Amino acid sequence: MASKHGLPGRVKASTLLKKISLKKVIFGGIGTFVLVISLLFFDAFYGRNFRSMEDKIGPVQEVDLRGLQDIRASGGSPTCFTFLKWKLCHIDGPIIIVDAMSEYHGFVNSIPTALLGYHKPAKLKHLVRRFLLTGSTNIHPELVVSEEEEAKKYNLDYKKVNVGSTFISSDEAIDNVLTFYDNIPENTWLHFHCSHGKGRTSLMLVMLDTMKNAPQVSVKDIVKRQHLLGSEDLFNTEVWENGTYTKEQLENRKEFVEKFYQFICQRKAGGLQKWSDWHQTQYKKIQ
Repeated sequence: MASKHGLPGRVKASTLLKKISLKKVIFGGIGTFVLVISLLFFDAFYGRNFRSMEDKIGPVQEVDLRGLQDIRASGGSPTCFTFLKWKLCHIDGPIIIVDAMSEYHGFVNSIPTALLGYHKPAKLKHLVRRFLLTGSTNIHPELVVSEEEEAKKYNLDYKKVNVGSTFISSDEAIDNVLTFYDNIPENTWLHFHCSHGKGRTSLMLVMLDTMKNAPQVSVKDIVKRQHLLGSEDLFNTEVWENGTYTKEQLENRKEFVEKFYQFICQRKAGGLQKWSDWHQTQYKKIQ
């Protein structure tokens, strides 16, 4: 009798185990898929290199912090504007996206094309992202929404600037940046970005800090505190292994930062107000 009644029980137990195992496989597969998607698009929803002038710098660092947290600005790599709105939800004034990217870019389904490799040779992760978003690994310019148009969807203002990091910008470009900075409405927050949120973004933040706090704060401290917040050390001229900057480019960038600081100091003292005018006088002195 025991054997007759024991067999169905074993069958039911075996069936139950199979169902449980199947559920584990299904949920495990779903969990793995969600994890892979999250990792693939992590950069889109959590901007790399994001830093704000409100961030804290450790007390162990010997650097002049005067005026830093009064600067209403942040910087980082291209990101979804949903992330940016979340990070800046405490800002009570207008926000301007300051776009320093010279490369082709925009948004596809609210994802920055920089994360899809539209502006450079695509890697495997870019191709997978493209396929998941568009059903194709090809570039689809017809799906690209401009950054200015995307910003408007989120009630963000937009400004395009032409500033280089691997090269020295033209006098006209610097004059345009100065005009923009001079006419920023009160209580406005600026968010800078370039392709990685490092070189050009770092330069723009150092320039803004200089305009706000020179000559009370030294150029050395301005560069250092921006670096401590997450920017490139613009005074470091050592060439990185596998880096994209040459020694000459790094030295030229450092020299520009020093000259810009000198220009702002004399400008605040009542000197020449346009970079192009001042820069030309410096060039004539050298000759």
